[in-house]
Amino acid sequence: MFTCQLTHRADLPLSYPPEIEKCTVRDTDSRSLRGKRGRVPSAPPPDWILQRRRQVGDRIRDARLHANLTQEKLAELAGMDRQTINRIEQAHASPMLDNLFRIADALGVPLADLVR
Repeated sequence: MFTCQLTHRADLPLSYPPEIEKCTVRDTDSRSLRGKRGRVPSAPPPDWILQRRRQVGDRIRDARLHANLTQEKLAELAGMDRQTINRIEQAHASPMLDNLFRIADALGVPLADLVR
């Protein structure tokens, strides 16, 4: 729904068009369009992106296990929380580049080995 509040300036004759004072746009059913953070959800990523995300998560898990680290210990070394490490390894979250740098550094491997 689109609404505007119009006003006439007192110093102008009524034959002049009114000025727009304030306009608002409101969706009649905004709850159906907005997620929990108030944003309209984006389309899910294509399958090839999800597949690559799984591959990166698998490489991180393999490197972590090779280094004899738990998710908790890797998270501590990387300055992150265990849940974030778990979501990245399980491909439930798309890791931010900064977090990939932290994980690679904590594991002592080049970033390229995790994302190749």
